[in-house]
Amino acid sequence: MTDETRHIILKIAKKLLLLLLLLVAMDLVYRFTLYPRDLERYCSLLEFPQVPVRDTADIIYLGESSEFSCSPTDTDRRSIGTMIGDLMPGHKMGCISKGAVHAAIYYDILRNIPRKNPVKTVIVTVNMRSFSSEWIYSNLEQALQKEQIMMKKAPALYKRMLLAFKAYVHWSEDERGKLVRKGLRRQTFTLPHPFPYHNASEWDHAIANSFQLYNGKQVSQDTVELACHYVKCFAYQLDDNNPRIKDFDRIARLCQRRGWRLVFNILADNMDQIKTLAGPDLEYLMQDNAQYIIQRYEPMGVIVVNNQYSVREEDFFETFVTEHYNQRGRHAIAEKMAEKLAGINLNSQ
Repeated sequence: MTDETRHIILKIAKKLLLLLLLLVAMDLVYRFTLYPRDLERYCSLLEFPQVPVRDTADIIYLGESSEFSCSPTDTDRRSIGTMIGDLMPGHKMGCISKGAVHAAIYYDILRNIPRKNPVKTVIVTVNMRSFSSEWIYSNLEQALQKEQIMMKKAPALYKRMLLAFKAYVHWSEDERGKLVRKGLRRQTFTLPHPFPYHNASEWDHAIANSFQLYNGKQVSQDTVELACHYVKCFAYQLDDNNPRIKDFDRIARLCQRRGWRLVFNILADNMDQIKTLAGPDLEYLMQDNAQYIIQRYEPMGVIVVNNQYSVREEDFFETFVTEHYNQRGRHAIAEKMAEKLAGINLNSQ
């Protein structure tokens, strides 16, 4: 190497070092000035990983709006997680919930729990609607992905740059609608008997255009719309390519590394109404998908509690497709969870 080449390399190295020092200084200035404001603005989730440590909880329950939604007539307004905790007096339950969150968010929350913590068991909500394209391309996804960026284990300034350059989904409503429709066409399925439709899109259009249910019964537009929503939310067959499955896989691997016992709570859907409006074919697909979750994760050591049929129609208090239960419905799920966990050593995998 010539002296001139050595001199050039040294000069470049000094400039790179200077740039690195400048970036570190800028990151420190940002971290102690505007970063707290940006966290408050973009990341309401970041406090959640501190819950089990602050509450000295050995079990944490992760859920979306099903966890805290209550009927206006409820006298018992406890959440599902709180009810489970009350049925397991030997343990301390920490409940973490936010509306519309899904497995990718649960993973980020769990990943940010401090290494020194009392957690022994993690209960994760499995909302079967979250696997459908309607939820995957939800209009709430942009806000959630901003939160995910701020939860990254990365320099504060780098995270702010990702936000500034919109390194998250930012579809227009027209683009989002196209993605949902494309996703519905990709929500393919096969049944064990001849069936005229091959994906959720075809099935949805058939109901919407005929104004009748699977049994030929003529119904109102509101009833047709509800039947169509059920088809769009649940007419799919799970496989390895579903992004939510990949997220649940990451959760399972993370819990294995951390030494946490992992429990999946398959939420109850309004199976009574689904059977009435969409018939046995959609019920079959939903049962099949629940079995997919069980058969995929139990061999990994995950405890899967299937609450799919645990809540009756009268205990859903909204007419739209949601997993929102009155106090009797929440208690039914909590009882089944506590009963399943009662005979298991939750302090070890």
